This record gives sequence, structure tokens and C-alpha cells, in this order.
Amino acid sequence: MRIEAVSPGTPDKTPVPNVPDDEDVNYEKPTPEQVEAAIEYLETYEPASRRHVEFKLIREIGFRVGATRAIDIIDVDLGKQVIKFYHRPEDEDDEKGTPLKNKSDGEREVNIPIGLAELIGDYMDNPDRHDVTDRYGREPLLTTRYGRPDTDAIRRDLYKLTRPCIYGNHCPHDRDPDACDAADNEHASKCPSSHSPHPLRRYSIETQIDRGVAKELLTDGVDVSVPILNKHYDLRSKERKRKHRLKVYEKLFDGYGDQSETPNANQVAEVLIDEDGMIDPQALLRLQSDDGTPEAASDSDGAVPSELAEIVVSGGETTETQEPTEEPDDDQLSLSEFGGSPSAVVGPGTAAAAGTAALGSQTAGRLHKELEAMSPGENGITTPSPGRAAKGVAGYALFVAMLAVNFGLLGIVPA
Repeated sequence: MRIEAVSPGTPDKTPVPNVPDDEDVNYEKPTPEQVEAAIEYLETYEPASRRHVEFKLIREIGFRVGATRAIDIIDVDLGKQVIKFYHRPEDEDDEKGTPLKNKSDGEREVNIPIGLAELIGDYMDNPDRHDVTDRYGREPLLTTRYGRPDTDAIRRDLYKLTRPCIYGNHCPHDRDPDACDAADNEHASKCPSSHSPHPLRRYSIETQIDRGVAKELLTDGVDVSVPILNKHYDLRSKERKRKHRLKVYEKLFDGYGDQSETPNANQVAEVLIDEDGMIDPQALLRLQSDDGTPEAASDSDGAVPSELAEIVVSGGETTETQEPTEEPDDDQLSLSEFGGSPSAVVGPGTAAAAGTAALGSQTAGRLHKELEAMSPGENGITTPSPGRAAKGVAGYALFVAMLAVNFGLLGIVPA
């Protein structure tokens, strides 16, 4: 028997509010015009400054504030355009280090565009940057005169920057700058148009989704699961999602949308096949829809159709992907020319009659090809090179041995 007994003086229970799924999301974000105006201001008046880097890191990639301040110089590879994130709590004397929100699960390597890499490099060379270490002896990328900025410092930076009176020299709220409390940097957050880093992060993530970045790729960069992306960040209308899917389908399948957009076999190879002759999963993800798959495949948001991972669709037909093959030697016949088909020289599971016919066919084909290669051409007699002669001897020896084995297994060689 259970009773809800508590010690005297315990406050009454507080009911947990039941918030509908569509009401527990903060949709606040800046407009594209506001973002571009802030960037233009930074490039003009604060180039390669700490605030410039902070804004661009969040705008370009969608990092959290905690992850942004956690970056050390050693974590940045400007040549490879990569930033590495590590969970470094370093809890000491009740002072936390630079933990990531999802702890070790949030550790990752993120690609950055060349423009952002160059900006970071310019900031690191900026004489106004404070070359300091933090309390743990680490060299942070973003610095203050005292060490590494805390999350509140970065929030204040963005609140101050995103006031229209700063980046646009105007007030959309018809306030007098001399009498407005928000004009004071200490109260910048009171400006109705200013915002913290999170709305900018939302803007970045939504922009990447809207431009077609596959959620499976985006989730690693911004350290958010696909379900959270779907719930909190993918705010496109159903019609817009459908139109986006249609653009993807018409690039992969016949019968969808504009037929001229469906690539032929050569175009598919250029887009999806990598230098090793295999399907590039990243290229496939860039083409696939973010909100689902064809009705015949899957209904999961952002899921890659398993069929698409194994086949390339073109001309209404599906072609199985093949293992990469080496370039054939000009002086040596390929295996397909040597045997003609997989049934030419196989094991005892092949029927005797079929095996005999196949062997006979391949023997004749082999001899015909070799005689053709060794016959005089129009310009004279073809003389095999030493390498080709050696290959020919080895090839015939192997061929005869395989014939003998198979004839014996098929029971058509006298005892």
C-alpha cells in the first residue's frame, strides 16, 4: 500500500503543465535582411573581430553558444577547413571547463566553408585579438583580455550587435535613441528587435534545411537528432515540402515532374558515382528529400531510401551498383573475354550437358580471339611483346588446367 506522505512543511505539489506539441517551440528568428545587414556591418566596421567570428560561426553552421566558446586553436584546421569539438568538462573547484550539451555524444568534426576559414585565420592574426590561455592552460580560439569568454559574454555580443540602430542606423520602433534604454549596451537585450544567439542558430538550421541539406548530414554538424530537427526546426509547409521532394524525385526517377530534369546514365554517373566507381552516399543524400521518400519506399522524415543506396535509377530501369574494377591491361584479355560467362568453368553443381556446351563455346571463343590478336594486320605481322607472351603462356596453362578439372568433375574425361 502506497501513500503520498511527506515531511511537514513540504510545499504542495506543482502540476506539470501539459503543453501541446505545437506550442512548446520557440519560433523566434531574425529575417534574412536583418542577418545580411548585421554581416555587412561587421565586415565594414568590425572585420575579423571576435564578434564577427562568433556571428559567422553560428550563422554559417548553427553552433550552440557552448560549443562556440569551447573551440580551442588546436581544434581548428584551416587547411582542411575543419573544426573539431570535444567534451572537456574539466570540473575543478566548482568551475566547469567547456562541456558540450550532449557530452561525449556531441563530439564531432565539422566542415566549414573557405570564407569562414579565412575569417578565422584573419581573426587569429588580428593584433587586437588577446593571445591568452584559460584557467586550464588551454588556448581558446575566442578570447577576452582575461581568457575564454563565457556564454553570457557571447550572448551580450549578439544582443548588442542585432539592434537595428547599430547595424542599420534606424529604429523600427520609432524610439528616440537618446531616450531609449536599449541604446545602452548594458540593456541591449531590452530592444524588441535584438536577439540572443539561439534565434540565429535557428535561422541557420532552417536555412540549411530549406536549401536542401539532408538532415542526416545536418544532424552531425549542429548536434541535434533528426526527430528534433523535424519538430523544432523544419517549419516548411506541407506544400513546400512536397515541392522539394518533387525536385528530388524528378532527378532520380522517370515520370516525376519535369522529364528534362531526369538525368541520363552518364549524368547520373557524373553526379552520384565517385572516383572509385561507387555510389557516393553524400551525393545521394544531397539529392534525396529531407521529408520522406517515395510512397513505395519509406515514410520516414529525412530517411534515405534503402533502394537508392544500392541502385542508380535512369531511363526507367535500375542498374545494380558494381564493385570498382581496375583498368584492364591493353595486352591482356579481361576475365569476361577469357571465360565469356560465369558458367564457362564452374564447379560440379553445373549440369553436365550445360557445362559441356559452355566449355566448348568458350574454348572456341578463346581461340578465335587469340588467333585474331596474333594474325597479321593490314600493316604487317603483329609480334607479341615479352610481357604479353608470358601472360599468354600462363593464361593457356591455367585455361587447360581448368578445362581438365571441369571435364573430370563433369565425368566426360575417360578414366
